[in-house]
Amino acid sequence: MERQDMILGAIVILVLLVVLIFAVAFSGNNTFQNGQVSFEYPNGWSQDHIVGNFANNSLYSEVTFKKNFQTSNQTEETSYIILQMQQKAAGSFSVPNSSTIVMNTSTPSTVSVGVANLTAVQLGSFGTNVAHKTTIIEKNNFYYNLEYICPSFAANETEEAYNTILKTLKIN
Repeated sequence: MERQDMILGAIVILVLLVVLIFAVAFSGNNTFQNGQVSFEYPNGWSQDHIVGNFANNSLYSEVTFKKNFQTSNQTEETSYIILQMQQKAAGSFSVPNSSTIVMNTSTPSTVSVGVANLTAVQLGSFGTNVAHKTTIIEKNNFYYNLEYICPSFAANETEEAYNTILKTLKIN
């Protein structure tokens, strides 16, 4: 009887260890690191594509992450989180700064926030079908634009992933 209790106890401990390993493996974050940009993003999101190398010599770089969400009628809709880096134009033709962009938009909400020890401007809108938020960061000769676009029913989970990226974003 004592031997059966020990075997049963060992099996229970083994099962708990396997469950713990799976929980840790599937609940953590992935890390994106390319050029002068790094951040963490949740495991449920997948990298769709990357353009450029996020280095000081890039004119433009972009990475897109996506996640599919099931609708109430059993179809899937995709949420996107996109980080873009682009050089500011110099000379007689220049891209407007983030303050000018904000003043010329009709989005319902705008706020100034701190991201990666930098000041950033956020624009957001939430509609019946689509939610969208953009954060514009200016650093040195570059604009960094982080945005999400998602179905409204997936806004909370998309916002969590977006905030994870913002909180862990490092720009060297």
